[in-house]
Amino acid sequence: MSAYNVRLYKESDLHLVKELFTFGMCEHICPAFYHALKQPRCWLLLLVGLLLPLVTNESIVLSILGGIGVLLFLWFTCREFFLYHARQGVAGDLKDIRKYYLEREGYCFWVVELEGEVVGTVAAIPAITPHEKNVELKRMIVSIHHRGKGIAKLLCRTLIDYARRRGCNAVIVSTTSIQISGVQLYTELGFKPTETDLYNPFLGLIGISLLGFRYDISSSG
Repeated sequence: MSAYNVRLYKESDLHLVKELFTFGMCEHICPAFYHALKQPRCWLLLLVGLLLPLVTNESIVLSILGGIGVLLFLWFTCREFFLYHARQGVAGDLKDIRKYYLEREGYCFWVVELEGEVVGTVAAIPAITPHEKNVELKRMIVSIHHRGKGIAKLLCRTLIDYARRRGCNAVIVSTTSIQISGVQLYTELGFKPTETDLYNPFLGLIGISLLGFRYDISSSG
């Protein structure tokens, strides 16, 4: 791990950061689609697509086309959902990372580099409630070519140390149930599941849950 260097974002990182983020969002398209195919409600939708043309037109060809149409609908819906969030991120907080994260109180953005190449990112934003001062972990992405080397843990610990120095109560993060490696990482680092009212209608349709986690600074020593 000594070859990996965590540092604050620089303007010259912008292109690679956006590229990492976009690729990371697009990675979820296939897992979401395959997960959708396992859901009873999607089976029902597929069954309707197959049987409706058969019943109304007595056409096997139209029945097959109806089934294909349902599959294409699910695929393009999954694709558009994640591409939409990728576009929103690039046009939103990642449009001017310095201004959004490094020039605002309580915000921060780090990158991990190896031999001058950015291979991972993580960001912090304040999550203040009436009774607590917390930090939310955002935009954590590791290049597919550098996973399994402890980089995500390094990024998490960087953010936890940042929250501790700022006197925060906890670090919070949200993820999805299909991001299994992320769930495992947070659990290994001592994050605890939290009750959350996060809900997205599309993710609910295909059986993907939004999960919340919390790392208590005070109890971690």
